Amino acid sequence: MNGQDSLTGLYDWRAAREKITDLLKREQVKSGLLFYMDLDDFREVNDVYGHEAGDEMLKAVGERLLQAARAQDVAARIGGDEFLLFQGNVSDAKEAYSQAMQLYGACMGASQEAFVSISMGVACYPQDGSVYEELAARADEALYASKRAGKQCFLFYEDLSRL
Repeated sequence: MNGQDSLTGLYDWRAAREKITDLLKREQVKSGLLFYMDLDDFREVNDVYGHEAGDEMLKAVGERLLQAARAQDVAARIGGDEFLLFQGNVSDAKEAYSQAMQLYGACMGASQEAFVSISMGVACYPQDGSVYEELAARADEALYASKRAGKQCFLFYEDLSRL
């Protein structure tokens, strides 16, 4: 399956990057959010419950991500236990925060064997970047700031200046 992650069925990193780049180039979106998500302490799931349980956890998060996504959104597993979601045409800061809260809540949870929490970083288009590479770098920076802040939280890139 070219362009798809074989475990979750989501886009892979390369296909997601191409799709988001195309949306931005064609100016099909006027605003947007790029969410980068990482499962907290995922290695422990594999170590304690086994790799099969870890795979089931990744599939479950992928399913939750798809359920939270709208038809025009781009959802991907970008490697290991990292995921992304791009949502275009988000109207304002209040909607952006609401979308972040909904996505965060949707992706947290348990499989049959274990509970998983996520850390998430959010970059806003066009404020935080006008091309995919800029948005991805800033969402990733916000993700790792959320990890340093104690995990199990999310931060917008613009919030980093206040930390």
